[in-house]
Amino acid sequence: MLGKKENNAATSNTSQTLNTIIGRGTVFEGVMRVENSVRIDGTFKGELVCSGMLTISQSGEVYAQLEGKEVYLNGVVRGRIQAEKVRLDSQARFVGDITTSALAITEGAVFHGKCSMETGELAALYEKEFRQEGTPRSSEPIKVSSASR
Repeated sequence: MLGKKENNAATSNTSQTLNTIIGRGTVFEGVMRVENSVRIDGTFKGELVCSGMLTISQSGEVYAQLEGKEVYLNGVVRGRIQAEKVRLDSQARFVGDITTSALAITEGAVFHGKCSMETGELAALYEKEFRQEGTPRSSEPIKVSSASR
């Protein structure tokens, strides 16, 4: 039966269920919030937040703000990513900004943009400024209280 297999193909390496797939040929525009993991094989435009792994396959095209625990790219992405871990595989084409604690870029991948690897309160302050201003002012330092250092 479908739901009784121990080695379910819809389970990622992080033991989270892959419960949302945007298939090849599908176009989604809007805001999506998902518990667990997401795989994009089609086209996504907008904002996507997931609690697990976000995978953009080689056929995937994304024009969005993305947030997930881990983000794995092997397709085309333009936008902004915020995640604990980000990996660009050899077919990945990324243009935009990344905020992460860990970044891996495989030979052959294209990354055009900037990466911020701050964590904790500094990253939260950066995020708050980005959302309020639309874009951070790189010439002005972000103020962090001495208690948080």
